[in-house]
Amino acid sequence: MGYADLHVHTTASDGALAPALMVAQARRAGLCALGITDHDTVDGIAEAMAAGEAAGVEIVPGVEINTDYPGEEVHVLGYYPDLHDQQFLGLLEELRESRRWRLDAMIEKLRSLGLDVCRERVLEIAGSAAPGRLHVAKALRERNLVRDVREAFSKYLAVGGPAYVERARIDPAGAVASLLQAGAVPVLAHPGLLSSQAIVPTLVEHGLMGLEAYYPGHDPGTVVCLLRQAERYGLLVTGGSDSHGEPEAHTGEVGSVRVPYEHVEAIRRVRSGIRSGGHRYNSTARPQGG
Repeated sequence: MGYADLHVHTTASDGALAPALMVAQARRAGLCALGITDHDTVDGIAEAMAAGEAAGVEIVPGVEINTDYPGEEVHVLGYYPDLHDQQFLGLLEELRESRRWRLDAMIEKLRSLGLDVCRERVLEIAGSAAPGRLHVAKALRERNLVRDVREAFSKYLAVGGPAYVERARIDPAGAVASLLQAGAVPVLAHPGLLSSQAIVPTLVEHGLMGLEAYYPGHDPGTVVCLLRQAERYGLLVTGGSDSHGEPEAHTGEVGSVRVPYEHVEAIRRVRSGIRSGGHRYNSTARPQGG
């Protein structure tokens, strides 16, 4: 049946590769399915689906919503949203607009720290996507103000850092609710990177349907704990590389983390309302990588 990578980003948000090029990488990696999960946008899905049809790679349409939680960010993935749901598309546009005014505030903070970053250059790096912290980090690296993107985040742009600026506020439960309203399957992204998984039962109460257990930044012990949580709450299990088309902190190359195709089928069953034993994911098939 093949394997799937259910978490990648393209130039529609903060990835380095256009959707069609990301699909080409997935084909070279031997994947049969690829989840396009750009931050706060579904703009790259149409191009990816056209490229996927030509390349024989099934596209799992998705989105990753960045949310605020006390002391950290929580990311929620949504699979198979209704791409014509105007209320949901309006929410995504609001989130992207918040990234634009957030950019000015980040640049002002960086300049107060003696780091002169050109707003126009950040926008050039972002291209058609809404500007985000990764684009700012790349601008810092380009001017040799940091050694690499990882240092830009650790020293300046991470939550609580001296140049961090909050986005428009949406909490994780709100993101789950919005995804459900749009017909999407909500999955907690890379939960092993959170300070704790105490938020999981709360989000389950609000309709969370899955955990991204397999991820480049999860060590084996973390994966085991997440699988136990998924079993406890009857959640789907997903996995992906979080590839941005180039090496970044906590992420991998396309296909470096892959899950058996039956995980895609399980998501689709939940999406279509089939609840075999709830939406519990009971596959014994093992992923590759991560």
